[in-house]
Amino acid sequence: MAGGGQDPGTRPDGPVVWLHAPPPAERPAAAELIRMLNSERPDLAVLVTGEDGLPDWTGGLLRPGALHLAAAPRDSQRAAAEFVADWRPDIAVFYPQTLPMAALAQAHARGAALFLIARDLPESWRGRWRLGGGVTRRMLRRFDRIYAQSRACAEQLRALGASSVQLIPCGPLSEGSAVLRCSETEREVLARMMGARPAWLAACIRPEEEAVVVAAHSRAIRQAHRLLLLLVPDDPARGPSLAGRLRGEGWEVSLRSEDEEPETETQIYVADTEGELGLWLRLAPLTFIGGTLAGAPGPDPYHAAALGSAIVHGPTTDAHATHYRWLSGARAARRVRDEQTLADAVADLLSPDRAAEMARAAWEVSTEGSAATERVMRRMIEALALAEAG
Repeated sequence: MAGGGQDPGTRPDGPVVWLHAPPPAERPAAAELIRMLNSERPDLAVLVTGEDGLPDWTGGLLRPGALHLAAAPRDSQRAAAEFVADWRPDIAVFYPQTLPMAALAQAHARGAALFLIARDLPESWRGRWRLGGGVTRRMLRRFDRIYAQSRACAEQLRALGASSVQLIPCGPLSEGSAVLRCSETEREVLARMMGARPAWLAACIRPEEEAVVVAAHSRAIRQAHRLLLLLVPDDPARGPSLAGRLRGEGWEVSLRSEDEEPETETQIYVADTEGELGLWLRLAPLTFIGGTLAGAPGPDPYHAAALGSAIVHGPTTDAHATHYRWLSGARAARRVRDEQTLADAVADLLSPDRAAEMARAAWEVSTEGSAATERVMRRMIEALALAEAG
C-alpha cells in the first residue's frame, strides 16, 4: 500500500517527484532532499519506491498524503510502462546502483525530467557496461542532470558519455542538520563557571576506554594545570560509579547527575545526564569521539564538526566511515591509537589557533552538503516550473 492511505496506482493531484531506491548510504541525503523539496513546494507529492518491497526508511519524513510508498515495478518494458502511466511523474530521481533501465526509458518517453545522483559507480559501470553491456552514451544523455558527488565519479561519468551540460560535480549532499540542540541558559551558566579554563571533551566513552582517556588527561594536565576534562560515559547510568572510582584515584571530580558544578578545583566533570551532548560540544573546543578506541560504534563526528569542535578519534570508524573519510581528507580530524598519542593530540590542540584551524575545516566539511543539496533542489523546482508552464 502507498503512504497516506492511497493505493499504489492512484496518482495524487499536483506535481509528483519519483525517487527510486536510494542505496542505504544515500538514504539520509535522500530524506533531506525530500524534506527540502516539500518545504519549498508544499503541494508536491513524493513517490518513493524500493527494489524489495516498500521502503522502510521514510518514516516521519512528510505529512500524511504528501509521501507515497510503493514497490518498484519489475524491470520489464510492460511493467515499467504501466507503472509510469499510472503515476505520471514530473521528475524521476535515480541512483547508479539501483538504476532500472526499463523504467528509465519509460519515464523519459513520457517527458519526465530525469536526475541521476551518483556518489560512486558500480563496478559493472566501470567495466562490462563501459564496453556496451548496459549503460550507453544514449542512455546517459536521457538525463536532465547528473550530479556527481566526487571528482573521480564525475570523470568516470564523463568517460562513459555524460555531456558537460548534464554533468554537475556537486560534492557530498547534506544528510540533514548535524547540530544537536541544548539549553542556551545552561550553556551560558556553565561557560561562566568554566571561564577561560582550557577544556576538552571525551564523548560517549566506553568502559574499556576510560583508563586511556584518564591517563591521557593526566599527561596533558602536566602542561595545562587548569585543564578540565568533560567526561561523558556512553551509558549515563555508569556516571556515579565512574565518579566514585575517579575520586578514589585522587581526582577532583564533579558529577552532573548530582547537580554538582565544575568548580575551580574540578579536574574531571562527569557529564552523566541523558541528551546533553550538544551542550558539552558547545563548551569544548576539542572532542575525542568515544567508541573509536574500543572497536565499537561511536557518535557521528559531524555532531562535533557542526558545533565548531576539533575532532580526535581512534582507528574504529566504520559506523561513520564516509564522514571520517571526508574529515580526514580536509585535515579536520586527527587519528590516535593509545593514551600517549591521545595525550599528545590534546596537548597540541589546546593551542587556540590549532584547534580553531581544525574546527573551521571540520565545520566547512559538515556544512558544505547543504549548498549541494540546495543546488539539486533548485534545479528540480525549475524543472517543475517548466513542466507546469508547458
